[in-house]
Amino acid sequence: MKPILFFISLFLVTTLQAQEKNLVFKYVKTDEKKAIVGIKSVMNSSAFVLNNKTAVENYELVYDFIAEKHEYPQDIILSATSSEEIVIQELAQGLYEMKSLGFTNSFDIRYKMTFLMRDGSIECIIGEMQLGNTAAMKKNMETEWNTLEGLYLHHKNGKPKKTMKGITDLKIENYFNSILALLRSKKQQN
Repeated sequence: MKPILFFISLFLVTTLQAQEKNLVFKYVKTDEKKAIVGIKSVMNSSAFVLNNKTAVENYELVYDFIAEKHEYPQDIILSATSSEEIVIQELAQGLYEMKSLGFTNSFDIRYKMTFLMRDGSIECIIGEMQLGNTAAMKKNMETEWNTLEGLYLHHKNGKPKKTMKGITDLKIENYFNSILALLRSKKQQN
């Protein structure tokens, strides 16, 4: 009886772990509220590209993807370990968008992304996102970068903000999910 219970519990644990793997990036409303800005939404920090390749093949796939996207991939690669991990830092222009009084304001986002290669999967982890504020330039005329820990997509009463909900969150989600989609399509081409 004990071996049967052991196998059932092992099956349930592996099933739950398999369901926990995010295959897309998505913003989710939290319980965190701030007086003026509203309710905070955060995006899951990692998503997976599942395939049947080895870790070495996945490393080559990711490196080829980066090399196709950038003329000089060494400029955005912060670190690359042998067939296990590639860390990049990239700038997405105008990704953060907010509408107010009929005007649209766009800001750049600088982010770090880590690609962890394993046999059968690539885990894409968004490490840090920073919002560029050109209006608050430093004395040396460089853009000021502030850490973006989440978006305030809802008012304190729970109603969506028309200036951001369905605009900024979708734009950011679509940007990062397009990276996943390109990696998935590359894996099918090879």
